[in-house]
Amino acid sequence: MNNELSNEQQAISQLYSVLVAIVASDRTPKHTAEATIQTLEKLFNDENGPFQSTPEMMGMTVAMGEAMNDVVKRKNKHIERAAIGEGILKEWGLN
Repeated sequence: MNNELSNEQQAISQLYSVLVAIVASDRTPKHTAEATIQTLEKLFNDENGPFQSTPEMMGMTVAMGEAMNDVVKRKNKHIERAAIGEGILKEWGLN
């Protein structure tokens, strides 16, 4: 099995990394991040689409989905911690 990516797979990977950066950014509005994730989900789950076309693409799609889930979990944990910190500051009258 060849572990090198085709030009098409490299292009997908590079564009996907941009989408991950958008979702992960604290500067991205919540609705934009959510729309990006929902759009990716639709594309990834389309049985007639390119992401389900071959076993190799399906493997790449699974890996991208797992990576995006990790990004969302980290971002949500960061947001939760910020909210806890803000609550503590309010209790102390510092915010």
